Amino acid sequence: MLIKHYAEGKFYTIRCPEGTMVVRNPVFRASGAPAPCDGIVVPFEGREVPIPAEPAGLLPLLAESRRCGLALVGEPEADVRLHGASCPACGEGDVNWLRAGDDSEMVHCDRCGADFAMPSPALIPIPDPKRQ
Repeated sequence: MLIKHYAEGKFYTIRCPEGTMVVRNPVFRASGAPAPCDGIVVPFEGREVPIPAEPAGLLPLLAESRRCGLALVGEPEADVRLHGASCPACGEGDVNWLRAGDDSEMVHCDRCGADFAMPSPALIPIPDPKRQ
């Protein structure tokens, strides 16, 4: 089973063991405090291991280190809103080095540390078939 997970401005494709379940808004107690959070439940070594989706970097970290039967597939893909973006401070154009904070319109450049506004998506006009 493959899942896509968004963390730090990138989408990660993660291979999960057969029988993995995606659960929405359960109460995961990973941080010690009960709070609603999406996550996955992974069958691993005869047990079901719940893994919360928050903090956002946890699933990619576990997949990269091949823990709990998870594995990272390919390279992270930058948020499509960052395609064509470059850092105004240092000119970094590799969007894998630019990350958007969750629920933020600000982008942080990991290379130089600059923060700048999220680029506006290019609007592509949709032709009206009645006008042709």
